[in-house]
Amino acid sequence: MTHAIVSTVSSLVYEGNIDSAERALATVADAEGDYALARVIDEMPSRDVVAILREHDSSRSSIISELISPKAFLAAVVLEREYRERNHESLKGMINSVVFADEDRTDEFIESLGSTADGVSALADYFVERHEEVEYFFRNGTYSQLEGDESAGIPTSNADLDLGDPGDYQRGEIVALREVQDQDWRELSWRLRCEHYEIFREVLEVLRTRHLRSLEVPVALPKSAQAQALDDDDDEDDVL
Repeated sequence: MTHAIVSTVSSLVYEGNIDSAERALATVADAEGDYALARVIDEMPSRDVVAILREHDSSRSSIISELISPKAFLAAVVLEREYRERNHESLKGMINSVVFADEDRTDEFIESLGSTADGVSALADYFVERHEEVEYFFRNGTYSQLEGDESAGIPTSNADLDLGDPGDYQRGEIVALREVQDQDWRELSWRLRCEHYEIFREVLEVLRTRHLRSLEVPVALPKSAQAQALDDDDDEDDVL
């Protein structure tokens, strides 16, 4: 049976009263405990979870970010993608607020995103404006343009991805996690590259495919016979 607070929160979200919705959820934790609230979050419609995470003040921790399950998180992220926000700022904020809320659960949330094609696409959206920098990190193990090779750009082949998960012999060549623990794109790309390589590989494959498509020059398609006939008729009318 769905908890009564779920409909209350939905009504508050519908009215645009996000702060009150969060406070209503907090009353469940206070009265029944965190486990009960975690169950409530799982029962909430994804649209309500997205609305609260979208509007939450990032300067403080969110009760949803702390207690959401990987399954509910993935559903919220997939729904957020449907808004097709141009710069994906809300998506990035949502991922950061949940993935880095509790380091003991970070891997769970990364694995949930990597478990479906939609989740991988969401990660590609997250990194799209940092694609070239992530490629540089992949090649050089550092984000500093003062280190590593001088080659830049994005490969047109995925052959280099066959290098696989960085082994112990490579680990010394990769910047230490403590140097990039910014709870943002650097830390997430490091964790993907060094701890979840197969997901990292899939994300780069998606980003590279999108990049190649963006470089394609549109080709004028031949007109159908009907369209050509209409053009010919227009030309005749002009002559007359």
